[in-house]
Amino acid sequence: MTLHITDRELNLRKKLKADFDAYARGCLKIRTKAGSVEPLRLNRSQMFLHGRLEAQREAKGKVRALVLKSRQVGISTYIAGRFYWRTSHSRGCRTSILAHLDDASANLFNMAKRFHDNVPEMFRPQTGASNAKELSFGKLDSGYKVATAGSQAVGRSDTIQLFHGSEMAFWPNAEEHSAGIGQAIADMAGTEDIRESTANGIGNAFHNMWKAAERGDSEYEPIFIPWFWHEEYERPVPDGWQPPEAFSEYAEVYKLTPEQTYWAYLKNREQSIVAGGSPNEINWKFRQEYPANADEAFQTS
Repeated sequence: MTLHITDRELNLRKKLKADFDAYARGCLKIRTKAGSVEPLRLNRSQMFLHGRLEAQREAKGKVRALVLKSRQVGISTYIAGRFYWRTSHSRGCRTSILAHLDDASANLFNMAKRFHDNVPEMFRPQTGASNAKELSFGKLDSGYKVATAGSQAVGRSDTIQLFHGSEMAFWPNAEEHSAGIGQAIADMAGTEDIRESTANGIGNAFHNMWKAAERGDSEYEPIFIPWFWHEEYERPVPDGWQPPEAFSEYAEVYKLTPEQTYWAYLKNREQSIVAGGSPNEINWKFRQEYPANADEAFQTS
């Protein structure tokens, strides 16, 4: 059966193939933290990352990026959406997802499947294989594979066009995995290698790659996302509350609102229970997981 595509539909397809922001709002559905399924509307952090990646792709023809981020600001969701957009509009595109834990791998893969299940029919490619580790698009000869970083290096025997490395700082045997992925991704236009992570101390593969990228000693672009760009990270300030001196200074340096400052105080107090120290002083654990700048992310206890 041949489907007749109107000029309007064809123009819409062309627009959404070229405009990820519009495609995300119109075609991609995510499960929110509240549990509802809603359109993907890019937040400030996601828009910033999108701009940086698109600029790199325009300048170099490919993307190689290290994203140092705060916890739960939507970066993995953005990359998942970006790669579904690219994979479902490309022929012969192999997309690989590698995360630090089985649960994290499953969550990212399920996100891609949710995109596929909910995308409007006129934009949904024909489904081939669909199981716990693979999602393929038959006519396009494109698709996804997912893996978890473990004792064995992955990727050496594969050919990959798009790679999402999630929470790289927490990969076991990260050096071996990086070498395998490096062999699998062709040095060609249109390929993308995006690795994102919260920090996990110093001296590991992610930290070493970040410092090299900062020095300009690699092809990867370092991209930092601070916690205070995230719209959800604020809380109503109780009547009469005054920030301790450390938080007052912190707020002044980073131009925080009172609501952001109070959120930081509460989150730091929560982290102090585990990390030790006074809740009135900003502790190392808070700085690592909710950094305000790249240098402060790489903390040790």
